[in-house]
Amino acid sequence: MYAIPPEDDVEGEINEPGNERTLDSAIIRIFPAFVVLFGLIGIAAFIVAWDSHSLGQFIYALGLSYALGFAILGLPAAVLSGPRIVPPFISVPVSFAAAALMGTVLWFVFGDGEESVNDFIMIFAEAVGMDGDISWEGVVVGICVLLAAVILATYGVLAVVCAYFRRNYHRILLSMMKPGESKLKRRSLSLFAVPDIIDVTDVELEPEESGGFSRDVFLRVFKYTVGTGLIIASYLFLNPVFLDTINFTDMMATMVLISLFITVLVIPVSILRSLGAEAVSAAPRPYVLWKGMKAKMFRWWLFVFLMLTLLWICLYTGADTARIFFSYLGYIVFVLCMSAVSSFIYANTFYRGLRDGIADRFAVLHRRRKG
Repeated sequence: MYAIPPEDDVEGEINEPGNERTLDSAIIRIFPAFVVLFGLIGIAAFIVAWDSHSLGQFIYALGLSYALGFAILGLPAAVLSGPRIVPPFISVPVSFAAAALMGTVLWFVFGDGEESVNDFIMIFAEAVGMDGDISWEGVVVGICVLLAAVILATYGVLAVVCAYFRRNYHRILLSMMKPGESKLKRRSLSLFAVPDIIDVTDVELEPEESGGFSRDVFLRVFKYTVGTGLIIASYLFLNPVFLDTINFTDMMATMVLISLFITVLVIPVSILRSLGAEAVSAAPRPYVLWKGMKAKMFRWWLFVFLMLTLLWICLYTGADTARIFFSYLGYIVFVLCMSAVSSFIYANTFYRGLRDGIADRFAVLHRRRKG
């Protein structure tokens, strides 16, 4: 693991909640072993449990293994993370009541048809011992089980993302103003898409003020998570090769597993915007870093072009348009719900600690380097 240079170590000067520090330290210490362990579990499951050893099944096995691992990690993360703005005795009952209502709606819309959203949901009902026949009770129970799994896995994913960014993001930002050339500086300038003609002399933060639940942060993360999820879904559901070789249930399972990790792409841009990070140079105006990072990571026009191209190929090759439509519709329901869950957990539990942790470490190291 990369060791922080002594001159960059600011942990002794940071005042943060004990639970937060304990969780971060534990995650950073065990996460490399976690990646190896659950990667090996996924590979073993792929070799033993799958008859078809295709690339798609390999990705599915790895995704399932890591989802299980993050759900296990989510248990202590849910206990130690916080404080929560909206308390669990309100958010938990409301979430499961909404899930039950959604299950009822899906039952009336899709019924007991095979190769449908309800067929996929029944996998989770069977996991807790229910009969495999599609029924209203099974769909409601299945979607509640799925929600519980998504909540735990989301806590695990967000805890890891926040631990690493809270401990390292300030160094990435400040590397741009360090004299000379270094690998970290070059990568930072590239990550934030800073033009070559800009010679960064300083980096400034102006964090957003937010005492309560930040609706803007929730909507921002939700919007980008949904957008990224639909882009990935377009590649999967509109790809003629996948349509011919992967059944609907496996396709939905793969997309749900992938969707658990979309926040890893979204949080770095969102928190950078919340920090108000700007690169100062001889130019008359500072360079807004989150805009550069967003432009580099999310080239929407390219994704729209890809989606339209794949759709045209599907229609040209005579793919089942009804299957494409209902597959896409089913996934849209899930990506909206999963994005809402992950965005709420982030805004309600992790956002303030991440913002303040990065800002405090930045202030200490910035003062040390400037002084």
